[in-house]
Amino acid sequence: MSFEKISQNFRDFVDSCGKLNFFTRSKELQSQKVQECEEFILQIKSYKSQAVHFDSEPMANEFFHMQCVVNALKSVLNMWLALKDESYQKSWSFLIDAQEYTCIGLKVKEYEGILNFQQQLIDIESAVFPSWALYNSSGATESIGKCSICTEDFLNCEHIENEIYFGSLCQRFDRKILEVDHVAVVETPRDKRCIITKTSDDDGNMIDYFTLLKTGENKSKEEGVIGHMEGVVFAIPSLDVS
Repeated sequence: MSFEKISQNFRDFVDSCGKLNFFTRSKELQSQKVQECEEFILQIKSYKSQAVHFDSEPMANEFFHMQCVVNALKSVLNMWLALKDESYQKSWSFLIDAQEYTCIGLKVKEYEGILNFQQQLIDIESAVFPSWALYNSSGATESIGKCSICTEDFLNCEHIENEIYFGSLCQRFDRKILEVDHVAVVETPRDKRCIITKTSDDDGNMIDYFTLLKTGENKSKEEGVIGHMEGVVFAIPSLDVS
């Protein structure tokens, strides 16, 4: 199959996903499209493998771009499904996945369609979810790990983290946490999945930040304590970037 035909199939598939990118669309149709996304990604990866085999890095990166876009669409469809199931924290994580896949895809190429989709994801964040003025950020000392491209110790290889090589994003893996120093509350976190999930009211009742419903927990106030909050302090996203 020619690259032009593959590109047209990709555009057609993206359009079919876009028609379901609304809260009111059928759960059945959205679930079916998620499955189709997984199958389409496997096709794209097979094309990418052929490009790598023929030593064509530009072509491999083009297919990687398609892979990221379809993963972003799959993530946002999963977000709507999780919202309908009232799995709000899960749906938030799916939205962040979609945003990150889009940012990675933009490393390869930029055009009106993907920029519009990126803006749509930002609009969904502000319109559907409560705003987080603060996030959690943990401070830790960790080993440098190995390179996902060449599998060598990251200090000894020539690859650059978060750059794309032959259709794969360079990341560090096999990292070990050596020491956890602190957890801070910040306005601009490294990972937006690290959110505040519960806060306490004046009487010590814990309130779900998504729904504002009382959780049934009560934390009595101690002298000098303004209030209590719970949240995600560390997350390990498993994005499909290879």
